[in-house]
Amino acid sequence: MIQITQSKLTPFTGNIYNYMAVSGYTKRSGCPTDYMVQIQGSSRWYRVYNFCVSNSGTLFIKTKDNSFAVVNDYDLNA
Repeated sequence: MIQITQSKLTPFTGNIYNYMAVSGYTKRSGCPTDYMVQIQGSSRWYRVYNFCVSNSGTLFIKTKDNSFAVVNDYDLNA
């Protein structure tokens, strides 16, 4: 599990439908959310993505070392 040090709300301004399948679920790349986080040992802000294949989604970030680092939703206290 990734250790979150800070989080903030930064609205995603791109076209959200580029990340959605026809069925309404997200593509394998995930769908960007309005959250950005900083992780322990880094000063970079990472966009939080949602991967949804059922009614509940999994929040994750993409880092240099890990393309699917899971984030707990209770760590997003922005």
